Amino acid sequence: MNAPVINALISPDEVARRRETMAEAVWSARMEGLGKPTEEEVELSELWITGQITHDELRQRTKKLVADTVRELGN
Repeated sequence: MNAPVINALISPDEVARRRETMAEAVWSARMEGLGKPTEEEVELSELWITGQITHDELRQRTKKLVADTVRELGN
């Protein structure tokens, strides 16, 4: 799923580079046995890939997703 680009703040080349980087990260995680990304993770990745959020915001939101998942599994 590709999120629509609201503000074309980054070039198509940068979008392609980010998409390749994220695909490599997903592949590495799957090879480590971590499974496929959740729908929420995919949507969050698309926001970063298309330049709608910064890398820092991506990291913060990812940490929150992980913390929420761990909390849910603990209950």
